[in-house]
Amino acid sequence: MANVLTVDVEDWFQTNSLNLPVDTWDRYEDRIEGSMTKLLDLLDEYGAKATIFVLGCVAAKHPALIRKMTARGHEVGSHGGWHRMVNRMSLQEFRADVRACKQLLEDLTGNAVRCYRAPSWSISRDCYGTLPILEEEGFICDSSLQPFRTPLSGNPDVPLHAFRPVVDGRRLGLVEVPPTVWNAGALKVPFLGGFYLRFWPSWFSTWALKRVNRRRSGLVYVHPWEFDEAMPRLKLPPHIFMAQYYNLRTMEAKFRALLAGFAFMPLGTFVEEHSFPDHPLDSSGGKPALWKVKT
Repeated sequence: MANVLTVDVEDWFQTNSLNLPVDTWDRYEDRIEGSMTKLLDLLDEYGAKATIFVLGCVAAKHPALIRKMTARGHEVGSHGGWHRMVNRMSLQEFRADVRACKQLLEDLTGNAVRCYRAPSWSISRDCYGTLPILEEEGFICDSSLQPFRTPLSGNPDVPLHAFRPVVDGRRLGLVEVPPTVWNAGALKVPFLGGFYLRFWPSWFSTWALKRVNRRRSGLVYVHPWEFDEAMPRLKLPPHIFMAQYYNLRTMEAKFRALLAGFAFMPLGTFVEEHSFPDHPLDSSGGKPALWKVKT
């Protein structure tokens, strides 16, 4: 069974864990060219193709890097303009953000941008109204709904499998593909991307994905900065330091184990080759994220 391979492209200082104000970003070392090129070379080594979700601000600053992604056979998707949390935007702000980023990426690649992922999975229950906007703006799939709750986002009522959302009675053609968890009854264990991939030992991620594949495809997500062990270390509260820097030295080996042991495809290809059930999303009683994120 083929799994979905995705990359979220933001530089190390643009993460929502650090939550650094946008107007301070120029103070920090830009390392995205090196870290993303390293990741592209790694994907080439295994013949793996991914959907690469790119921030508009990164694309505007590094247009040649975006063209390189396309030239190497990867699908470029939108990660929004400035890594703003969607559950902190109005619907009007969201539409303007995704429209501008989509247009920029299409101008750079010459291809339609069909896939979207919100920063930090931040399409929460209180902002499901953004999903019809994505469809109206020409996206065929989204990967922004997290089926477990974190301090930033998530909703445990989201299915573990890919589905077509029904929002306020409106059936969308858009396909929603959530991040993968291993579940045993009510227990949900994220393991296949970002901090969670760094946290768990490689044997567990391999074991869990094999079990997930008995029922459905998995979705892997990584960030280029997670392959840059030499990135600057900031003085941070312990929990934020852990989210940003924990086990960076193990990330490449863990990712290699997945690339060597499983088959992968881009998200757009996955959506084209499969059919998906409808699933209603209830936006009533939605709660905002626990942390207020500065934008």
